[in-house]
Amino acid sequence: MAGITPGEQVFFYHDERLHYLRRVLEKGDFECHKGRIPWGQIIGCNYGEVVKTHMGVSFTLLSPSLADLMIGVKRRTTIAYPKDVGYMLLRASIAPGVRVAEVGSGSGALTFILARYVQPQGHVYSFERRPEFLEVAMANVARLGMEEFVTFELRDVEKQGFGVRGIDVCVVDVPEPWGIVPHAAKALVCAGRWVSLSPTTEQLQETRKALGKHGFTRFEVWEVMLREMLIRPQGARPRERMISHTAYLAFAEIAEHNPDASNAQQTIDNSPAGNRLSLQDEESSI
Repeated sequence: MAGITPGEQVFFYHDERLHYLRRVLEKGDFECHKGRIPWGQIIGCNYGEVVKTHMGVSFTLLSPSLADLMIGVKRRTTIAYPKDVGYMLLRASIAPGVRVAEVGSGSGALTFILARYVQPQGHVYSFERRPEFLEVAMANVARLGMEEFVTFELRDVEKQGFGVRGIDVCVVDVPEPWGIVPHAAKALVCAGRWVSLSPTTEQLQETRKALGKHGFTRFEVWEVMLREMLIRPQGARPRERMISHTAYLAFAEIAEHNPDASNAQQTIDNSPAGNRLSLQDEESSI
């Protein structure tokens, strides 16, 4: 079993309140208020080993979960929460080989998860209209090693369209998702899937109107609640605090009779990155 190497992400776990996600460096120390550990003592260790700081506090070296990595990205925006993303992946059938268009790169946390699930044959096309957000998202995805499976583009999809066709799933996380619907209808393959994340019911009403107008069917909305249980020797109970409402997840699928979907033709290039769609000119309005 290969040991931990510089550049890897390690989850230092002491207990439910004291834990840290850190990238291993070649020089220096892991530091916290409970002491420090030279990185040289971490490198070569195996996950599951227990190490101690100079103050004698023990930490178990764990391999971070995808949820840990997602929550741990550097961010300038809010991010989609793992509880929502898990159901979204299943409901939208996001799996290896799927081609995803993401509108609203944000900090790249969701982009990273999408790329992890569509690799190695699939691809994610992530669009962001604000350059400062796009820069952060690109850096986060590269830091997590998924840049090969993502094409980022500075683009206002509502005004310019996607510029790609043959998309299997469209994931939208912007304040006015209904403005993206006409372009999604063109970009998606027949029976392609729509997913949007919205914090308010008013957004859902406008989105549903637009989806119905442009040939989408099977409109559904779900809200995911997740509450941790505290298991103690003296008894078990739910944790008092929880992340409750984060977003409403809206799903729809485009019907075969929709002319925009029927005419969306898939084109594949021969780039070494794999199954990528080539950019095409697209009308910015319907």
